[in-house]
Amino acid sequence: MNKSDVLVKLHAYIASDGIINTWKSKDMHGKKLRIRPRFRVRFYNNEKTLIKDFISSVKKIYSSTKYAKKYIKYSEKRFEVEVRGQIIAKSIFFLGEISTKNWELPKNLKKNQEIIWIRAFADCDGTVGHYGHHRYIAIDSINFKGLKQLSKVLEELGISNRILKVKYKGNTSYRLKISQKENLAKYLKLIGFNHPKKQRKLVKAINSYKQNL
Repeated sequence: MNKSDVLVKLHAYIASDGIINTWKSKDMHGKKLRIRPRFRVRFYNNEKTLIKDFISSVKKIYSSTKYAKKYIKYSEKRFEVEVRGQIIAKSIFFLGEISTKNWELPKNLKKNQEIIWIRAFADCDGTVGHYGHHRYIAIDSINFKGLKQLSKVLEELGISNRILKVKYKGNTSYRLKISQKENLAKYLKLIGFNHPKKQRKLVKAINSYKQNL
């Protein structure tokens, strides 16, 4: 995976389970007041596999391992990775919106990069359901436009899906849902999960279908 691919993955991680804080700091440089932009990239997840992958991905962007270690901080208690500095933050901003309401799939991606993005996003915000005869993959969001982008890419991969409106306690959100053995099997083959529990649950759900279905 080259650096461009890695940045695509990091963008998806932050769009789903992260945030980038920005502010301006003031300090004296000699006799002059210096105002500098500051950035903090934060990623939250309680799955250690994803935390390790995020940290590993960040390190791949830096040319120096020593430099990377200096700016990466992990809090196991808060399930949080913090990355200081401009390099990662500006690169993620360049790829597109990451806010909860307006996140977007970066434009002009190669097909393999679209898959990388969806896999990372679903690793965080996706769920695998297997309740009796009900089997599905779902991605929930308040961002309908973003889910429409994902839906289009999935359809281009031959994975049928639908977007449902969900109303709960006066709030409206949306759910992209993939069901039926053929679509679940295609998702597993073409995209899959890095999240180990979700991957195992998807395999189990597919294997639970009778052979003639």
